[in-house]
Amino acid sequence: MKREIPILLTVLCGLTIIWSFFSNYPKADAANTELLQWALIFFSVAFILGITNLIRVSLKQIAAKHNDSAYKIILLVVMFAYLFIGLAEQHEWFGPGSLFGGPGDMTVKDWVYRKMFIPLQATMFSLLAFFIASAAFRAFRARSMESTLLLLAGAIVMLGQVPLGEQITGGLAPRWLAFLMVYINAAGQKAIIIGATLGVLATGLRIVLGIERSYLSE
Repeated sequence: MKREIPILLTVLCGLTIIWSFFSNYPKADAANTELLQWALIFFSVAFILGITNLIRVSLKQIAAKHNDSAYKIILLVVMFAYLFIGLAEQHEWFGPGSLFGGPGDMTVKDWVYRKMFIPLQATMFSLLAFFIASAAFRAFRARSMESTLLLLAGAIVMLGQVPLGEQITGGLAPRWLAFLMVYINAAGQKAIIIGATLGVLATGLRIVLGIERSYLSE
């Protein structure tokens, strides 16, 4: 029964949600809304369990004096500090324009996010740009027909993005870029999206029908 009951509940919930999309019955929408609310509750519980497991693993590595202990300490300090700020932002000391609040309508949480997280994120992406440029240099080598097309498309995109490319090609580079993005790139993106959608539908049907049981660790 430990396997049959979760599978039965999954099938019933999946069929109920599908039924709500294809039915005009008022109680179908109500059932769908109720199931989505329960899903949010389960997601919140899973989120708390994830945080608890993160704390447990980090404390275990800190106690064992792991090589990454310093990073684990920083992780826990920042996590609890940001959690405290988020819970206390309703207090007058942490409200917008208060003594410990951000400037104007910004709260402390917003200030930390904009002044610390966003610059760190931009720094990480700036460092990744060098790795992307190195990978592109290795990929853009005309060794085969596919790599030649990739090199040609990359050259068109770069020439069409800068004013110098427009001047070199006599104004043709932006037109080539528009043709490439509107027809070739858009068609490829739609094909990928359609394939991914079919894969999601197939996986969803397997879960609803009880064939796919990865949520049971099978």
